[in-house]
Amino acid sequence: MRLPKILTAIAAAAILLVTSAVGFAASTANGYVEGVDWTNKVITVTGEGIVPKDAVNYTQAKGLAVQAAKADAYRKLGELVNGVHVDGETTVEKMVTTKDVIKLRVSATIKGAKIVSENFLSDGSYRIVMQVPLFGVTDSLAGAVFEKNATIEPFPEPVYEVAPSQYKPSVSSTFNAPSTPYRSPLSRMSVPSLDALILQKLEANAYTVATPVVENVQAAYNAPRQIIRKSVEEYASAAQGDYTGLVVDCRGLDLQPVMSPTIENVNGTKIYGHKNLDIDKVISLGMADYAVDNEGLARAGDNPIVVKAVAVKNFNSNPVVSIPDSNRVLIENHATKFLNDLKVVFLFDY
Repeated sequence: MRLPKILTAIAAAAILLVTSAVGFAASTANGYVEGVDWTNKVITVTGEGIVPKDAVNYTQAKGLAVQAAKADAYRKLGELVNGVHVDGETTVEKMVTTKDVIKLRVSATIKGAKIVSENFLSDGSYRIVMQVPLFGVTDSLAGAVFEKNATIEPFPEPVYEVAPSQYKPSVSSTFNAPSTPYRSPLSRMSVPSLDALILQKLEANAYTVATPVVENVQAAYNAPRQIIRKSVEEYASAAQGDYTGLVVDCRGLDLQPVMSPTIENVNGTKIYGHKNLDIDKVISLGMADYAVDNEGLARAGDNPIVVKAVAVKNFNSNPVVSIPDSNRVLIENHATKFLNDLKVVFLFDY
C-alpha cells in the first residue's frame, strides 16, 4: 500500500532533479560516447537501477536504486575493459588471466571509475554515467596493464642503402611558392579540408632521390661497422630538423585502434613501439592519437611529417610504411625527437 506513494515521491524528485540538471541530459545525449572512445581516450558506460518492490520508504528506495545502477555500470565496465585490445593479439581479459597483479590492478581501476553524471528518470529509475580513462597518470587502464621496461631500446637505424623521402613542395603547390621554404599548412586557416592537407603532404613526399645513398650497395654490406655508422651519421646530418611530429594516414585500411600500436616498415622492422619509449609517458599520454579530422591532428604540432600507410598488420592494428618514408621519419626524429615525445597521430576511419 505504501509503494505507490514512494514511487510518486521519487517521480516528483526526479522531475526536480531533471529540471535542475538539464546539462546532464544534454551532455548524455551529445557529450558522451557510450563504449570505448579512442579519440577521447575514455571508456563510458551508463548504468540503470529500478526501485525494488519491497522498498518501505523513499530513502531505502533511492539507496537501492542507486546501488543497482552502480552494479549495472560496473558490470558493463568490466565487459568493455576486458575486450579492449592492448595490442593486435592481446586483450585486457587475456592479460588478467595470466597475471594476478594485473588482474588486481584492473579490478581496482574499474572500482575507481569516475561518476560523471547521475540522476533520477521520470519513471523513478536511477541512471548513472561512469568513465574510466584509457590513459592518464592516475586510475587509468594503461596504468593497470602496462609494466615498466627493463631498458628503453634505441630506435632502429635507417635502411642506409635506400634513399629517404625528400620533403619539399610540389611545383603545383597552392600553399607555397616553389622558392619559399616549405612549412606545413596545418596552421594555415586557408586549408580547405583534411584531404587537401594530406594531398599536399603526400605530393611533397613524392620527391625521392632515384640513386641510393651509397653507390655500391654490396660494398656497403661488406664494409666494416664504422663505415656503416658513418653512413648513418651522414643521414642524420641531412635532417631538416624542424618537424614537430608524425601523422600516419591509415584511412581506407580498416585500422583497428589498440593501446600499444607499433609502426613498421615494409621490411618488418618496428620503427616505433613501446619498447622505444618511456613507459610513464605512454601511460600518461598513450602512444598515439586516433583522429578522423583536422582537429585531431594537434598532437603532431604545426609541422608534422605526413606519410601514407601502405598496409596494416597484426589484426589491422599496426600501420606499415614504405622504406623511404620510414627512413625520413627516423632521420628527422634523430634531430627533433618527436617520436621520443610521442607526437604521433593515426588518421583512421572511425
